Amino acid sequence: MSQVPSASTPSPVIACLESFLSPTLNILASPSLPALQLLTPPTLSKLRNLGHPRIRDARALGHTVQIISHIPFAATPQICMKLNDALDAGIRMQNDRMVALALLPSVPGEGSGAARELQRCVTKLKFVGGVVAAGRGIEDGGFEEVWGVAQRLRVPVVLREGWPSGDQIAEYTENLPDAVVAALVTHLHNAHVASPLLILRLFLNGIFDRYPNLRLIIAHPGSLPSLLPRIDAVLDSISPAAKPKRSFLDVWQHNFYLTTADILDLSSMRTLLEQIPMDRVLYASNYPLEERGREVITELKESGFLTDEEWERLAWRNAEQLFKLSSPVQGPYGVNTKVAAQPGQHVMFA
Repeated sequence: MSQVPSASTPSPVIACLESFLSPTLNILASPSLPALQLLTPPTLSKLRNLGHPRIRDARALGHTVQIISHIPFAATPQICMKLNDALDAGIRMQNDRMVALALLPSVPGEGSGAARELQRCVTKLKFVGGVVAAGRGIEDGGFEEVWGVAQRLRVPVVLREGWPSGDQIAEYTENLPDAVVAALVTHLHNAHVASPLLILRLFLNGIFDRYPNLRLIIAHPGSLPSLLPRIDAVLDSISPAAKPKRSFLDVWQHNFYLTTADILDLSSMRTLLEQIPMDRVLYASNYPLEERGREVITELKESGFLTDEEWERLAWRNAEQLFKLSSPVQGPYGVNTKVAAQPGQHVMFA
C-alpha cells in the first residue's frame, strides 16, 4: 500500500522523463548520431553523470525518484545493448533513487531485435520498460513483437522524439551560431517534429484492437491536446469499415498517458488536464536538458485547481502505479525507503 506523506514532510515526486548519455558514445563519430555537441559542456557533463552530482540536482529539483532513459536515437540492437548495460551499471548503486527504461532499436526491420532487448532488460536487468525514438521504424510490421512483449510483461515503452542528428539540423543552423541552435533544438525541436499522424497511424492500423492493454504515454505532447477536436472531425469523415473496432476516444482515455514535460505555466497545465483523465498524467522535468518544473508543480499545488488527491496522482501516484514501483520515499531523495524497480504495466510514448 502506498505511503501517505505526513504534513511535516515534503511530498514525493517521481520524475518520469529524465535523460542519460553514455560516456562511451562518441557523439562526434558520425553525422547520423545525435548532435549533442551543441549542448554546453555543463549540460553534457550532467547527461553523462549518474552519481552524486545528479543526486544533488534531483534533491534541488524535489525529485524523490528519477525514471531515466538514454537519449533516444536510431540505434542498432548491438548498440542498444551496450548503452543499456552502461545505464544499468550506473544506477545499480542508486536503485532507491533511479530506475531505468531500456533504449530500443528503432531502425526499420529491427522489431524482433527491439522485442528481444526489451525482454532482456526487463527480465534480467529489472528495467521498468523501454524507450524508442519515434519514427517510421515503429510502424514496421516487425514492431508488433515489441507490443506483444510489452503487453505480456506489462511494462511501459516510451516513444520519444529523438534528438536531431548532425545531418538533420540544417534548418536550425543557417547563419546562426551554435549557442542559438542549441537553444532552438533543446526547447523547440520536440514540439516542431511532434505530430498526431504517428498516433493516428498506429490507431488506424488496429494496434489497440490487437493489444488492448498497451499504454502509450506521450512525453512531449506539445499542442496535441488542443488538436483533439480536429482529430475527432477527421476520424468522423472516415468510413466505419475502415476504422478499428475501438473508438479513438476509448483508446485516448485508456491507452495513452501524457507527461508535463512541455508545461511551463499553470494555463498550459490546465489545458493539458482538461483533455485527458487525471490518472493519465505524469510529472516530468526533462532533466538535465531543462531544469525546471518544480515551480509549476508547486504553484499547481498551492493554486487549489486540483484536490490534494489529484495533485498526488500527478506528482507520484500515477507513476508509482504505472511502473509498479514500491512506495516512494517521503520527500526528495530520502534514504530510508528503497524503491524496487519491478516490471511495470503499460507502454509509454514520447
